[in-house]
Amino acid sequence: MRSIFIVSAFILGCAAAQAQTAAPAKPADPAVAATASDEIPRAERAKARQDCLSENVALSGEDLRAGMRLCMQGKFPGVRLYAQDGVTRDGKPTAVAARAACKDEVDARKLEGLERVAALTACFNAKRPDLAQRAECRKEARSKGLDGADLRKAVESCAREAKG
Repeated sequence: MRSIFIVSAFILGCAAAQAQTAAPAKPADPAVAATASDEIPRAERAKARQDCLSENVALSGEDLRAGMRLCMQGKFPGVRLYAQDGVTRDGKPTAVAARAACKDEVDARKLEGLERVAALTACFNAKRPDLAQRAECRKEARSKGLDGADLRKAVESCAREAKG
C-alpha cells in the first residue's frame, strides 16, 4: 500500500514538472492540426491511450484527465488533440462556448418563455449545425426504439449521410 502512494506521488510530481517545463505545442492553423490528427491511425491512437492510462493508473477524476492530456500530447507533439480556448481542434466553437455565446445573445434581447427557448435553439443550430443534425438523428433513432450500440450506429450512419 505504501509503495502505491509513493509511486502515485512520483507520477504526480513528474506530471507537474512536465506541465511546468513543457509549453503546449499550438499549431498556427487549426485546419492543419485537424488534418495532422486525422493522419494518426486509429490503432496507434488507441495504443497510446492505453499506454497513457497504464502510466496514470493511480489517478482519477480531474487528475487523470490532466495526466492523460499531458501524456497524449507528449506522444503526438505538434498535433492538436483537444479543444482549447473554446475552439475544437477543427476550428469550430465547442458546444459549451456556442451555448454560452447564444445565451449572451438571447439575454441581450430579453426574451422569455417559449420565445427564449426557440431563440436559443435556433442560435445553437446556426453555430453548430453538425451537432444539431446529430441531435435530430438521435431523436429519430430513439423513436425507433434503438439504444446502446444500435443507437450509436444509427446516429453515426445518419450523421454521415447528412454530411455527405
